[in-house]
Amino acid sequence: MVKSRRGFSFIELLVSIVVIGIVFMSVPLILMETERSSAFSTQQEGIMAGVTSLVNILGYRWDETDTNQTLNGGFAKVCDVTQGAADLNRTSGTSNRRKGHFKGEYRRKFFDYTYLNDPTVSTFATLPASLGADSDDGGLADDIDDFSNSSTTLTGGGIRDYKFDYTIGTKVYYVTDNFGYDVNTTLNADISNTNINQMTNIKMIETTVTSDEGVIKLYAFSSNIGEYKILHRTFE
Repeated sequence: MVKSRRGFSFIELLVSIVVIGIVFMSVPLILMETERSSAFSTQQEGIMAGVTSLVNILGYRWDETDTNQTLNGGFAKVCDVTQGAADLNRTSGTSNRRKGHFKGEYRRKFFDYTYLNDPTVSTFATLPASLGADSDDGGLADDIDDFSNSSTTLTGGGIRDYKFDYTIGTKVYYVTDNFGYDVNTTLNADISNTNINQMTNIKMIETTVTSDEGVIKLYAFSSNIGEYKILHRTFE
């Protein structure tokens, strides 16, 4: 008795060739998608590194003048500026408040106006040309603009937290604050207009994250609003 062998039919052979072709066509697409996913992951890592740096900087006092514990009683006051919007200045020469401020000892307000006539005391913010680390801070930052022109390197690769090396550069500028404050105003900060020669009520922090994958720029803004002092009850 002769047994017959079953072979591939022509249709089965064609189907097999088509399937193999689809598989081979899919390989480049899969590799491309994997590469895109890796690039996206790296981009997100760089963004998070920049955001972390920005959030850290925003936790510092707005200006060096705010760090004078003798004048501010332990909490930051609103600094006087030279080219800020008129609506944000003191309501009068003898007032310690601007429009919208509440009366109260520990509310947001300017430094005591009597200091304005004291040549030994400055209630004004840092001059634009002087933004950067202060020589009398002992190398430690205590306000936002101390980080201007600073650079930090994050090392990656291997078992480290980052996939790549990142360099984070920081610059701090004054930007315009003259928006015309009324109910019909749309506030649009022009980040291309870095008013390095004008002392205003807004500082812009520009963070540049550089790696082998490219450059990412992030921006944050901090305003001259002072702070209020939180009251607490003392128990014996």
